Amino acid sequence: MMYFCVERNLYTMKRIAYLLLPLAVLSCEKSIEESARLLFVQAEELYAAGEYNDARVLIDSLSVTYPKAYRARRDAELLRREVLLKEKQRDVEYFAALCEELEAKRDSVTAGFVFNKDAQYQDMGYYTLPSQSISLNPFNSFLRASVKENGEACLTSFYRGAKISHKRIKVSAGDSFAESPEPFSSRSYRYLGVYNERRDYLYGSDGGIMDYIASSALPVNVELFGDNGNYSYQLRAEDASAIARVVELSNLLKSLEQARSLRDEAQRSLDFLMKSRKYSQQDTLNVAE
Repeated sequence: MMYFCVERNLYTMKRIAYLLLPLAVLSCEKSIEESARLLFVQAEELYAAGEYNDARVLIDSLSVTYPKAYRARRDAELLRREVLLKEKQRDVEYFAALCEELEAKRDSVTAGFVFNKDAQYQDMGYYTLPSQSISLNPFNSFLRASVKENGEACLTSFYRGAKISHKRIKVSAGDSFAESPEPFSSRSYRYLGVYNERRDYLYGSDGGIMDYIASSALPVNVELFGDNGNYSYQLRAEDASAIARVVELSNLLKSLEQARSLRDEAQRSLDFLMKSRKYSQQDTLNVAE
């Protein structure tokens, strides 16, 4: 009889535990949702304050810490989309303003330059300085700098005299120097009985020659090394100044190109997010109907 009572009591306890289990689960789920909701509220506050990066970090933390807080995670993901949208709006505005600033600076810097472009044959024009016009230097050996609209600068070595077939350039001032690799393009011809050699070196692949000239406070000597001989001369002050100004303009134009690229990339991301939100809102309306 006692055995029967014990068995019956155990059965009753198991039955009660079984009935209370859903309540315990619900209580646990409620506790998880409440904790996750606290994080969500903090993320909303950060979003409202414009602290978008911190809001995203908190949303990520919520998703990782409370994977079963489904309602809080759903709301957090909707908030994430709004955070990303605001971030991209901010990026577009920032880079658009930066582009305007750099364009204004470009217009100021290029005021003393000559812009060259043959619209029929060239997609991109380039800037040079009047003092380095080829027509003003028909018989001079000199270094001429130019820069394209996208910031790609070039140093051209013009040599006039007996044929030396020069390939490399060395510039020096005092005990320091810089030396170029071979040119990326070459051209030679005779004009009025004088041999003319033209060698082009791209800025950034010129062995540091343009930067060296731009930063030198001393007169710069130029040495040309060729297959048939060498030649040296002192760089004119106006040519050194022109190269320094082209280097400055090149860096400015490259910064402008980069800012434009980042602005356009941010705009594409913003357009995608706006379109995604629009479709999501349409789907929500369709379900509601």
